[in-house]
Amino acid sequence: MKDEVIISQGDRSLWHNIVAAFFYAVTIMCILLLFFGFELSFEKAIVENKVQFIEIAIFSGATAFYYSVVQTYYFDFKNNRYKYERAVLFVKLGRWKTLPALEYISVFNKKGMYQVNLWYAGNKHFNIYSMLDEAAALEVGKKLAISLRIDLLDATVANDSKWIDL
Repeated sequence: MKDEVIISQGDRSLWHNIVAAFFYAVTIMCILLLFFGFELSFEKAIVENKVQFIEIAIFSGATAFYYSVVQTYYFDFKNNRYKYERAVLFVKLGRWKTLPALEYISVFNKKGMYQVNLWYAGNKHFNIYSMLDEAAALEVGKKLAISLRIDLLDATVANDSKWIDL
């Protein structure tokens, strides 16, 4: 088994970066218009206008964050720990935790998305990866199972799970 395994979304695609930049710009514009156009008033029309700016800023900020966040799992088997990290630009959030005893990896279909999960302690799991392509999800699961030296469960068909020989 390798001492360290890193599972990451990698860099965001160009179109993700463009969409994120657009929504960040909209968020900043709404905040600037809200504060520089500040007028203390309790008239219904003015209050509704301010609330609309706040709603747009929240929606666009959340969308920008969604398109710019990069999620990464770090596994350090030498020190028996793992870290789940979310990174936006230069800000990275995540901390090391003790790694539980890993049991197996599963690949299953959840509403059209194929998820690769790492199972431990009976019914607890990490959702490592989600993708639209079944073959690609199974390939990721196989590579992880081989690297971690644990079993792989193919649960892509409901009620027809089977263990994969590696």
